[in-house]
Amino acid sequence: MSAAQGIEGVWGYTWPTDMGDGKHTLTVMVTDRAGNTATQTLEFFIDTRLSTPTIALDSTDDTGTPGDDMTNRTRPTFILQNIDSDVINVTVSVTHNGTTTSFTATQGAGGWSFTPPAPWGDGDYTLTVTVEDRAGNTRPSTPLTVTVDTQIAIDRIELVNDSGVPGDNVTKHVRPQFQISVPDDVEKVLLSIDGGTTWVTAIKSSTAGIWDYTWPTDMPEGQHTLTVEVTDGAGNKMTETLNFTIDITLLTPTIELAPDQDTGQIKNDNLTSVTQPLFVLGHIDKDVQHVVLNIEHNGTFKTVVLTESADGWRYRPDAALGDGSYKLTVTVTDVAGNQQTSAPLTVTIDGTLTTPTIELAAGEDSGTVGDGLTNHTRPVFDIRQVDSDVTRVMVKVTYNGKTHEEAAVFTNGQWRFTPSASWADGSYQLAVVVEDLAGNVKESAPFEVRIDTTTTINNIVLLNDTGVQNDQLTNVCQTVIQN
Repeated sequence: MSAAQGIEGVWGYTWPTDMGDGKHTLTVMVTDRAGNTATQTLEFFIDTRLSTPTIALDSTDDTGTPGDDMTNRTRPTFILQNIDSDVINVTVSVTHNGTTTSFTATQGAGGWSFTPPAPWGDGDYTLTVTVEDRAGNTRPSTPLTVTVDTQIAIDRIELVNDSGVPGDNVTKHVRPQFQISVPDDVEKVLLSIDGGTTWVTAIKSSTAGIWDYTWPTDMPEGQHTLTVEVTDGAGNKMTETLNFTIDITLLTPTIELAPDQDTGQIKNDNLTSVTQPLFVLGHIDKDVQHVVLNIEHNGTFKTVVLTESADGWRYRPDAALGDGSYKLTVTVTDVAGNQQTSAPLTVTIDGTLTTPTIELAAGEDSGTVGDGLTNHTRPVFDIRQVDSDVTRVMVKVTYNGKTHEEAAVFTNGQWRFTPSASWADGSYQLAVVVEDLAGNVKESAPFEVRIDTTTTINNIVLLNDTGVQNDQLTNVCQTVIQN
């Protein structure tokens, strides 16, 4: 290809097509007017490629949630990566509050990094890395915005259910409720009442900067110190304390059905068949002077003044209680006049249960109806007068002095019993035992049934035998036969 002559002695040529990256050799051959020629070469490189660098906050300086680019370090370190080996200039531009400052990054044994030469104040910083290689290619990174936050505060710690003089931090509530006011960027609020041995997490409310927590268990009476530790998004922490006092001069009493009085099949369902059940009272302070039991039943109320027995605080009705629901509450009064009422206890008395009956089902009495005689070896029995709350129906079968139990079944609205195996001939005595939810048990009157599946002919005699005796020969036309 021929070069074009410019000024005297200078020739030029621009390559018309793109050359690929890499090493190239240019050979130049010149010829003068006399026909003399000369050749010379030039080696050159084409480099159009340059990787886009990246910048990231060093993980050790990302003091908030990993990856949120928040830090409480005033001179955080940034890691620069994806920088080609032929890069000769690495510049970090930092923009803060509208002002941009450029810094030169350094390359150490671990790679390229950047640390501000002076501490940064709180705020947002946007950093961009620009690299330049030997060929003059330049490439900026995607901007990275980092927030420096070194400030944190606890604006207020409040005992919400302060029941004494407002602001005196004295409460009669054994489950105190606290509210902590903090800046909006606080991400975690921890509470402790044992000096920091154990911590619980407060709940962030819908109102910005407000965190709440109600203690889930009863605290003892006396002085306590609440320790509050808050952490913001940048990882800053701060701790403050609040001294408060719980003063409960009277415990709330309790009343419950004595464990052995809950006769129902479901434990702690407060259903009993005992008509004079024993109740146990608890949480009665030693300085209590009056204990009054209030009983509500069918809209009527009864008040009973109780005294402590050797076994503690107990109550048993003087007379049997009728079936139904009873609501009991205990009110105690101490020497100071403080009064507390227990949570209501609802107890159901169910002391009645209908006595069941058992009989052969229709069609099973194969003899004279009602005689209890059958030739069925697995007769079906109807069980009647079974209350709707009955949960267990058993049939006791006695035969030849031995008794065993079998379960009845409820089908098509009727309790029935069929022996699990065929019975031999003989007399059987049956009794039904039923049990309801309250634990009441009733047994039916015994019912006797006889199984008879065999019959015999002992003898047949011709009464008018006129010939030799027992030769069964007669001249009587109307014979008489007896068996």
